Amino acid sequence: MKKQIKACGKYIANLPLEKKILSLLFFSICSTFFLSLFGTSYVLRSSNELLYQTLAGSLNYSAETISMKLGNIEAMTSTMVSNKTLQKNLITVYDDTNPIRLANARNTLTTLIFDYYQNNTKNNLNYMNLYTDKFTVSSYEPQISALPDDVLEGILQKANKNSGYPCWVSDYCNEYGLFLVRDSRRVNQMSFETLGTIVAAVDMDKLIKSSTKSILQSEATPYLLYQNGAEIYHSKSLTQKLAQEIRQQFKAPYCILDINGEPYFCASGTISSMSWEYICMIPYHSIAHTIRFSHMLSVTLLLAASGLLLLLARTMTHTITKDFQRLVYKMKAFGKDESRLPDIGYDYSVRTDEIGILHNQFDQMAGKLQQLIQENYVNEILTKDAKLKALENQINPHFLYNTLESINWRAKAIHEEQISAMVEALGSMLRFTLNSKKQPVTLDDELSIVRDYITIQKLRFDDGRLSYEEEIPTEFLSLPLPQLTLQPLVENAIRYALETNDEDCRIHIVCRETDGTIAIEIINSGSQFEENLLEKLASKEILSKGFGIGLLNIQHRLKLTFGEEYGLFLFNLNEQNAVAQIRIPGDHHVKNLNCRR
Repeated sequence: MKKQIKACGKYIANLPLEKKILSLLFFSICSTFFLSLFGTSYVLRSSNELLYQTLAGSLNYSAETISMKLGNIEAMTSTMVSNKTLQKNLITVYDDTNPIRLANARNTLTTLIFDYYQNNTKNNLNYMNLYTDKFTVSSYEPQISALPDDVLEGILQKANKNSGYPCWVSDYCNEYGLFLVRDSRRVNQMSFETLGTIVAAVDMDKLIKSSTKSILQSEATPYLLYQNGAEIYHSKSLTQKLAQEIRQQFKAPYCILDINGEPYFCASGTISSMSWEYICMIPYHSIAHTIRFSHMLSVTLLLAASGLLLLLARTMTHTITKDFQRLVYKMKAFGKDESRLPDIGYDYSVRTDEIGILHNQFDQMAGKLQQLIQENYVNEILTKDAKLKALENQINPHFLYNTLESINWRAKAIHEEQISAMVEALGSMLRFTLNSKKQPVTLDDELSIVRDYITIQKLRFDDGRLSYEEEIPTEFLSLPLPQLTLQPLVENAIRYALETNDEDCRIHIVCRETDGTIAIEIINSGSQFEENLLEKLASKEILSKGFGIGLLNIQHRLKLTFGEEYGLFLFNLNEQNAVAQIRIPGDHHVKNLNCRR
């Protein structure tokens, strides 16, 4: 897991600046979009909930309106039964037999009934009838015979059983409407006598429509009424079966139900004055359409705003990163050719912002660097070149070789064999060293110059303390190596083994191949390598004593030639022997490398 995280961090760190900025802005905009979408959805849900509560409250208000109108009708009948004129004429009808007085009483009662009806039409009265033993008066004559006899008989019986108190008859709401009946009585000889029965018929459809008119301007506002769990009324737009299904599906104070393929918002409650339960429904299609439109509009606006922000971010980011890309291009081009600044096609000298300052500062730095290079580096190179040419003219290789040959001839002439051998070895070494055209050289060439060097050193240390051996298979002699790889290592061994102490020094060069890698080992006795010597020399933890740079130079050349996994390795074989090991690729790979060169 840590590796994946590290790799991901490295990948992000190496992304171009433009992609980094765009990724950050994209993440920020997406986060803002989803948070805004969540917030908007939450606000819309809260608004919907508040809307539902408001609608439910409005529907409850319709129930209060129904209760108020029914209460008004009940109060109106109480006023009627206590009306003295009504009572007087009802007594005349009950006691008198004179046709004239009976006719006058009937006219008066008709006028009273009509006046009460007219004054209460706003309560959705359909008609009012007054029934006596001798005749019936009505606010609307055709309605006298509208009720079937059995229905009328049942209504009048309920009024008689209620002892003059108002009685609501809801058994016939769906067919004939709602009825309020009550008897008008008098006390005669310690008993009550029924003078007449008032029947007020309420138009339920008009009552429901007028009570819900302020909620929603709609012709269809279905309503259900229940008394003690039994239905007493349902709107004409509902069938009996559908009304039963709505009752079964309704489980909460308010919800949304599908009625005849259309959504309806439904609310339930109680008409307290009548102890009736109700379910009121209003069409929800337009409300749902408005809510969906609000959701879609919110999402569309958020998407449009996010897209616009991304477009602006892309434009602004490109504007910023374009200047940095020009700066990077300028730096890379200047790194390749320090003699001139590239033309990027834009003048930043007139810019005063941070990017302009960066470009101007880089231009100034590059100008100063060019001046320093011109004044110091180039001049120094020319000076060194002049010195080298002078030295080259003074020390001509042919002159040097001829001089050494003359010395060798004179040494042989006087029989100084040691001097002759030393001169010959030195000449061979100089001839190999000064011949820079042969690159790379072979292991055989390197061993040849080592032998010449050993010859000189044996003559120098003529006490017999220096011995030299080779253990090189013939097939490895053609291996390519960078020039002057082995001789400096042998020189280093002799320097620390013979020059710093009086012990013997044995130099043993071995070459072998293991697992596709060839190891050339210079084993010497009499000296030891310090642990991690190359690393300490590279970090300057240990200062070289005139030869450390040579070790690092050999290490760098080997790695450049054969690869990072190869090179120079220093270790101690035991307390008496130190090993300088050169590792190079196997013979097959080395031949391929040599061919490519």
